[in-house]
Formats: sequence, structure tokens, C-alpha cells
Amino acid sequence: MFSTSALKVHNLSTHFYTRQGVVKAVDGVSFTVEAGHALGLVGESGCGKSVTALSISGLVKPPGRINSGEVWLNGRDLLKTPPRELRRLRGREIALVFQDPLASLNPVLSVGLQLVETVLSHEKVSAGLAKKMAVVQLHRMGLPDPDRLMRCYPLELSGGMCQRVLLTMALLLHPKVLILDEPTTALDTTVQAQILSELKRLQEELKMAVILVTHDMGVIAAMADSVAVMYAGSIVERAPVAELFDRPAHPYTRALLCSIPRFGQEALVPIKGQPPSLLNLPDECAFLPRCPEAFTACRGKRPPLTTVGPGHTAACHQLCLPAMVEVSKR
Repeated sequence: MFSTSALKVHNLSTHFYTRQGVVKAVDGVSFTVEAGHALGLVGESGCGKSVTALSISGLVKPPGRINSGEVWLNGRDLLKTPPRELRRLRGREIALVFQDPLASLNPVLSVGLQLVETVLSHEKVSAGLAKKMAVVQLHRMGLPDPDRLMRCYPLELSGGMCQRVLLTMALLLHPKVLILDEPTTALDTTVQAQILSELKRLQEELKMAVILVTHDMGVIAAMADSVAVMYAGSIVERAPVAELFDRPAHPYTRALLCSIPRFGQEALVPIKGQPPSLLNLPDECAFLPRCPEAFTACRGKRPPLTTVGPGHTAACHQLCLPAMVEVSKR
């Protein structure tokens, strides 16, 4: 029985059917995000983070196909919702903000027209009221002179302002779930900090569940309550954010944290090797060829998610077979 107070993703798998074979972009992903909380979805490029976000929103296009799973929101499985009804829910119940604001905004329409159309496509209100709603939300996002901004075109604005406009569009109808796909990648650190601060305030004010897709662990530390680490299409570790930074349990998570630049650090510690091809995933730990802590039991079988502590799970054979690890180290 699924609660209506959170977004619940269960055993989600999304594959792409290409001439070269089946690309298992998302392979059995499960997680929960409570209302008012933020989940960070992290990992290297190509690990399946963005495809997970698109799958939840029902925006996967051919040759991609959602093979299995459930995405529950307010007692409704979004994967079984008819396309017309899902379009109505998008914006009202669940909103997705993409990485590149200029690619998401229409360059030949004013900011005001795009915001007003967003409201009118979901709500039976007058154009005048829709405009007032847009101005109020622009102001809440910390944008100066919203009335003038409504008359501007996207190309007249900076990247930071365009990103705020896109967030305004996503928040106009107060969705219960907000998915952010690399929302601050192209922004300088000052603008990034401002947007994250405004977003955190609005998230707490509106009690939204937020999924933050990023490779930036600094953004995760600032925004997320919990973190899910993805590798080769699967979640390999899930933990509260402080727990993950203090006590990472999976070798891949530890490697990610070691690769983050730190003040006074002489050199970065890269993760050796390359992620496996999603066309031909092994029937064993996908991180095995790159893992500095691998031992015999890592071969031939995928490790299950194992409980490490309260709200903390990881998929590593070391956690399943601690005795064998000790023997192998002698």
C-alpha cells in the first residue's frame, strides 16, 4: 500500500532499443521522496540520472521505453496514467526543470507570454489573473522589476535570470514534486548560491518533494536531505546526506568523494578506468573492473542492497560477506 504523502519509485527500468542492442539506461531503480524533502541523485555522466528523471515525468521518447516499474504520486501510478491525463498532471502535480534554460524557453516569445500560457494551459482563469500570478512568482524567485521582465525575451536575459524564469514557470502551479536536472551547471558560483538559497526557501515554504539530479556534490550538500548514488543504471548507495559524506559505504561513493577538489589539496584523485557499456552489463558488480577493494566474491553475482545503518543501504559484496573480506585481506 503506497502513501499519498510522497513520490515513490519502485523497480523502474528504462531501456533504449538501438541497432547495436538494448541500452539498459535505468535498471531496477527504487527510492522514495517525502513531501518537503530533497533527494540528490548523483553519479558520473551516463549513469542514468537524467533518464530516471525523464521516466518519472513520462517524457521518454523512442527508441526509449519504460519496461517495468511503478511511479506513485498521490495514490496514482504515473506509468499507468493515460497520456492526456499525464499531460494535465505535468506542471500541476510534477514539474521538471532542464539543465539549459535557453534551450527550454522559446526565444521568439516574451517571458510574460510563456508564463501566462503555462497558467492558462492548466487553470481556468483570466489572462489578467494569470499575469498577476506570474509577476508574484517572479518576485518570489528574487528577480528585480518583474513587470519589466515580463516584456523581455529570453535572449535579453543572463543565464542566471533565464534559469530563475524557468524555475518560476515550474513553480507557478505549486507542484508537489519538482525535478531539477543539473539546474545550476552553467552558472557562476555566486548566481548558483543565490538560486539554491531561493529554491531551498521555496521548497520548505511549499512543502515540495524535490529530486535534484547533479554530479556536483557541493550542490548536494547545500540542498539535499538524502542522496542516492547511481552507477551503470542502478542505485548502489542510498543514505542521509550527512551520513553519506561522513561514512560512505560503497567503494564507488568513496571514489566520487575523493575526486572532489578540496582547499589545500595538491592533486585530484581520479577514478581509474571507464564505466561499463550499458549495452552489455555484466552479471556481477558493475564497478568491479575499477574497484580498488575488489576480492574473489565480487565475481559472478550482483551484490544486493544491504542495510548499513538507519536509512543507509549500499550494494557491495564487502557488506554481505564481512568475514570473507577479512580472510581475503590476510
